[in-house]
Amino acid sequence: MADKDDKKNEKICKNPPCGCPATEGSKYCGPSCEGTGSFIELDCDCGHEDCSGNF
Repeated sequence: MADKDDKKNEKICKNPPCGCPATEGSKYCGPSCEGTGSFIELDCDCGHEDCSGNF
């Protein structure tokens, strides 16, 4: 149960297909996601193994 509560409180990466937690002091989980936004992406290439946006 604590895991679900922790997930609710963490900030999620602002790259829409990504589901990783954002790094502290940033809106994104890493440089790959921070560089997105110039076009619509369907897949996330952040490289985090547990990312829900990787297909």
